[in-house]
Amino acid sequence: MPEMWYSIGSFTFPSSWGAIIASFVLTYLFLYFWNRKASDWYSSAVFYFILTWKLNVIVVDFQTVIDHPLTILYFHGGRVGYWLGILAALLYIILKRGVSPSIVVIAWISTMVFFEFVHHVLELDFLSGVFQFIINGTLFLFLLKKSIGQKREIWIVQLVVVFTLLQLLFHSLNAGFTFTTVTWTYVVVMIYLIALCVRRNHIE
Repeated sequence: MPEMWYSIGSFTFPSSWGAIIASFVLTYLFLYFWNRKASDWYSSAVFYFILTWKLNVIVVDFQTVIDHPLTILYFHGGRVGYWLGILAALLYIILKRGVSPSIVVIAWISTMVFFEFVHHVLELDFLSGVFQFIINGTLFLFLLKKSIGQKREIWIVQLVVVFTLLQLLFHSLNAGFTFTTVTWTYVVVMIYLIALCVRRNHIE
């Protein structure tokens, strides 16, 4: 099923990109009021993602950018730019010292809870959006509660796996199970978060 498209002035974008930007803003605001330090590294990770995603258009369509420099403002690097942006953000988190894996997981799940809700709303699928928001929100609140005062528990990896499988299930119910950019993102980030927890001795 094709995505719905929206326009703000001369800028046109699909519902998925609108949902991504909205999820970044909402998660940043949540982290800002909940954990100011977390909002700082989160905003930096988002900055590297967007910068890489946008500037990658120079690589994938160099001649057009040379002929029309303003292309950078209106276009992005597509799927290649998206994955390079993800890679840039994940590398930044690895190199950033003092970031707790549990906080990274909270930021990730918060981002995806908002993304799924806003995406469903922009697609005018309000019932699925509300249902998924309630399920995801409940899981997120559980994670938030468990994260307080706990540093070395295996539950965080289990929760990441459960959350990822739940999102894959939701996607399969909506459109049949297919590996899309969104579903691959869930799988890749799940593997990354598990590795991050192990690397930083989050699990004994």
